[in-house]
Amino acid sequence: MSKMTWSKDKKKAYGKAKSEASKTTWYENLAAGIRDNNIPWRKPWKGGATMPRNLKSKKPYRGGNIVALWFWGLGRGYTDLRFATRKQLIEKGYNIKGLKNGEGCMIKFAKTSNYKVEDKETGEEIIRSGFVTRWYEVFCVEQCEDYEAPDVKDENLSVTPESDMMQSFYAYVDSQQSLKLERQGSRAFYRLSGDLIRLPKHEDFETQLGEVMTAMHEAVHSTGHPNRAERNLSSKFGSPEYAFEELIAELGALIVTLTLGGEFNPYVLQEEHANSQAYLKHWLDACKNQDSALDKAFSQAQAAADFILNNCSIEEEVIA
Repeated sequence: MSKMTWSKDKKKAYGKAKSEASKTTWYENLAAGIRDNNIPWRKPWKGGATMPRNLKSKKPYRGGNIVALWFWGLGRGYTDLRFATRKQLIEKGYNIKGLKNGEGCMIKFAKTSNYKVEDKETGEEIIRSGFVTRWYEVFCVEQCEDYEAPDVKDENLSVTPESDMMQSFYAYVDSQQSLKLERQGSRAFYRLSGDLIRLPKHEDFETQLGEVMTAMHEAVHSTGHPNRAERNLSSKFGSPEYAFEELIAELGALIVTLTLGGEFNPYVLQEEHANSQAYLKHWLDACKNQDSALDKAFSQAQAAADFILNNCSIEEEVIA
C-alpha cells in the first residue's frame, strides 16, 4: 500500500488551519475563564505544584501561558501543574498510552525568526525577519496513567510562607523612591497622585493569604506610574479602561505570587474588588478585537510582574 504524500501547498494549508484552531481554542478558553468565572478563584487547596512549569526544563511558563495552563489545570482538579509535550513525557519515562490529541492544553510561543515570503512585484522569494508564533499541545503530568506525586524537594516545588511574600512586597515598596505605603482604614487602593498604596492593618485581614493577595494587586497598580512601567491609571471607575487595568492587576498579582512560590490562587476577590469580575465581563463583551486586547493585557501584566520581581529582593544582614 503506497504512502499518501501531501503537496507543499496542502501541508501549508493544513499547518495554517491547525494553527488557527489552536489560536481560537487558547483565546476562547481564557476569555471564558474571565467572563464566566470558571476560574477556581476561591479554592483553598493545599499541596502540589504552584506555578505552571515545564516538566523537562523545570522553568515556569510566562505571560498568557501561565494563566491558560493555570485555568485549564485547576479547572480539571489538577494540583501538580507540571506540563510537557508528548515527546517530553516519553523522554521522562511517563506512560502516555491513554493520552489522546485534543485532551491537553494549547500554549503558544512567539520568537523572532527568519522566514521566506514571495515578493509581490518580482515573484521571487525574499527573507524577512519577524515574530513567528508556534502552538504546542502540552499535557499535565497527572493525566499520565503512571503518575506519582513528586518529591517536593527534588522538584523544587517548596512553598514560600505568606510572611516571606509580604517581606518581598515591603522590599518592592522600599525600592521605589517616591512610593509610599500606609496601613490604615478599611479599603485597599493605589493612588497615582501622591504615589500611595494604602492597605488595612495586618490584624484586619482574616488571613495572611488575603493580605498577600491584596498587597500584590495594589503593587501591580503602582507599576503604572510614569517612572515605572507607565500605564493609563486615570480611567473612570466602571469604564472598560478601568476594567482593563483591573485585569492587568489580577493577572500581574497572579504571576508575582506564583513566581514567589505561593501555594494558592493569589487572587481571591476581596470585598473591595468584588465588582471587578462584572467589569471584566463588560470589558470583554465590549472588545472589538478580543484576541488583541487579551494579548495586550497579558503583555502588560507580565511587564508589571517583572518590574516587581526585579525590585523585591530582600537583602540579608551579614553577621561577621
